[in-house]
Amino acid sequence: MKFKHVLLLLLALVVLFSFLFPLVIYPYYQRKRRAELLRTIPDRIVAGMTLEQKVGQLLHVGMNGKTLNMGIRREIEERRVGGVILFAKNLGSKREIQALTRDLQRLSVQSNGIPIFISTDQEGGRVHRVPADAAEQFPGAMALGQTGRPELAREVGLVTGHELNRLGINLVLAPVLDVNNNPENPVIHTRSFGCDAGLVATMGAALARGIREANSTPVIKHFPGHGDTRIDSHLALPRIAKSVHEMERLELAPFRRAIREGAEVVMSAHILYKSLDTEYPATLSRAILTGLLRERLAFRGLVMTDAMEMHAISRRYSHERAAKLAFQAGADVILLTAPGNTARRMYRALLEGFRSGELSRERLDAAVRRQIALKLRRGLFQTHGAVHSGQEELKEHFREIFARAEQRYIAILKKYSARGVSLNALVSRESVSALRRPFAGLSRERRKSVRLFYRSNELRNAAVRLGVPPNRIHRIGGPGALRSRPRRRPADETWLVEIRERDRHAWNRLVRRIDARAKKGAPTIALYAGNPFLSLRVPRRGAILASFSPTTESVRALAYRALDGRPVRRAVLILREMKD
Repeated sequence: MKFKHVLLLLLALVVLFSFLFPLVIYPYYQRKRRAELLRTIPDRIVAGMTLEQKVGQLLHVGMNGKTLNMGIRREIEERRVGGVILFAKNLGSKREIQALTRDLQRLSVQSNGIPIFISTDQEGGRVHRVPADAAEQFPGAMALGQTGRPELAREVGLVTGHELNRLGINLVLAPVLDVNNNPENPVIHTRSFGCDAGLVATMGAALARGIREANSTPVIKHFPGHGDTRIDSHLALPRIAKSVHEMERLELAPFRRAIREGAEVVMSAHILYKSLDTEYPATLSRAILTGLLRERLAFRGLVMTDAMEMHAISRRYSHERAAKLAFQAGADVILLTAPGNTARRMYRALLEGFRSGELSRERLDAAVRRQIALKLRRGLFQTHGAVHSGQEELKEHFREIFARAEQRYIAILKKYSARGVSLNALVSRESVSALRRPFAGLSRERRKSVRLFYRSNELRNAAVRLGVPPNRIHRIGGPGALRSRPRRRPADETWLVEIRERDRHAWNRLVRRIDARAKKGAPTIALYAGNPFLSLRVPRRGAILASFSPTTESVRALAYRALDGRPVRRAVLILREMKD
């Protein structure tokens, strides 16, 4: 080969390399380097921690008040807790929440060199902690399930995760992956996406994906399933006698999918599953948290207990024994709803257990590493100035992650702004369904004859905006306030009646009288935001429109769907439905 050919070949290789280096080679090197740092930095942090620091990371505690006080200060400074859970009592205005979370993080980093997880139950619907002026109040899981649209669940998750992140709340205690397969369940019902395992799996995975896209962390709960109970574990210990095969087909299916799609935190249930462990509830069961969750479902993330003060645990075990059993079972985080005596006793019991050799220090290191690694991946060390060797190289990585989350959030806001309706309003309207049978919708003529009986101002105001004359709108007094109305009702007058759970007996009596008096005539339509599994009578001519959620937008959506003239589909409940 001639010299000039060799020279041209070398020149071509240089040009090719200069082209490929910034586009392929350097980004590949960066990804490998970042992955290596995200893997090794937690090891170095854990190696430099004292035993007391490691034990503190196992505890997440609640606090009193809306500001940094001595109770929570002691938990962070003395016990070096790994996280703080916030409830409505702790959450004021947006500015107050941001000040509180900032103070908590600053104290933790100053005292311990490690940021904390700050969590809250923001499921939507009837379970939310953050006030409406600080974060959007979306409908709950069952309302989302009624839409049948996982893309909406993903967007709700992204907006929720992003808005909580901006408040300094970085651990979202949602979604609920319990399949609500028992209509008498006192604690789950509308907190579940539904009664079908496939629907729960699809919608739950979508919501969790959205939260992660916001660079926040979802917590899937309550493993291995709280849907088929008749007892509230806040009050006593529920027991489930299903076989493992039955649970595989139903309860475990949503958890299996969420784990496959990247779930990072699982919360346990305080329930005794006799086919899996005849002695201990799931939170304290090695057979369930290690044998089933870790080994059978191959979960590699963080295992968190439900609140240990709940009576299913606290009335059966001492605080010291419960803490040790939970850790030995496989829990990485022991959740408490308050600071003080219980946290102190659990901390001392765990510390003594590790010092004596009763509890495994190797398992302790693994549990703490999981938590540190997750805090690092979410950028908490970077955000709150907890500097450790190697972190400087990740600065650009986290800048890109934060920017992408912000862009996704803004894109959703712009998308719905262009449509002239908020995401919340759209989801709320899409979720409204008719119990037991579909509703054809009101014709234009029928809408002119509407008379509304309301309990909530949100519903009244929505009806006025939709054109119902104020003189045809009446506040309902007590549950029996409608008792005498059927005798005076004009035959062509359409009734919209807002009912609540406590009204069900009066409503059922009213419907029986209406059905007995009029075979024909205008419809009677209930507008209902409560538990859809209660026994409610559907009028022969009319419907029960359900929102599955008591939020402001869900209540407004009831009026909107009753008056927009469109058909309302039958609710997807699957189970034995309400009887007359």
